Amino acid sequence: MILYPKRIIYLLFLGLLISNSYAASYNLTIKGNLKIESPECLLNTNSQKSVSFGDVLLTRLNGANYKQTIPFELTCHNILKNNLKLKVIGNPTRFNSYGGLSTSNSKIGIVFYIDSIQQPINTLLDFNYNHLPNIEVAPIKDMSANFSDTDGGQFSATAMLQIEYQ
Repeated sequence: MILYPKRIIYLLFLGLLISNSYAASYNLTIKGNLKIESPECLLNTNSQKSVSFGDVLLTRLNGANYKQTIPFELTCHNILKNNLKLKVIGNPTRFNSYGGLSTSNSKIGIVFYIDSIQQPINTLLDFNYNHLPNIEVAPIKDMSANFSDTDGGQFSATAMLQIEYQ
């Protein structure tokens, strides 16, 4: 009879060892690198484009005459969605409340048309990569300005086209 209680004690001790092995816990650390590739887009083969209005008559500067198309080519790789945004970035004119681009002649500005609709500069415009927008520009004059013979001559403006991925 004395051996019987020892067996119970050994069985209880063995049971504690087994139950502790099932109750043990440990921290698991999993490491990895998540690489998200943003699309690579090339606008106009990464070259500057120029538009020339040629000789313009002051009396015909109304934002519609002398309209010229801006070359717009876009090639993207690794693009997951076709939804993009376009922004024309530049200094606005003082006189055109609809967001014309200022030029070297403070009395003349440039207005932008995206798909034949006049668009203010420095604002985002949604477009689809499969249907690139047609971008046009036209000179406009300050209707309240007094022009003199010294206002004639060349004028220039600089803007940047920015494409954003959505």
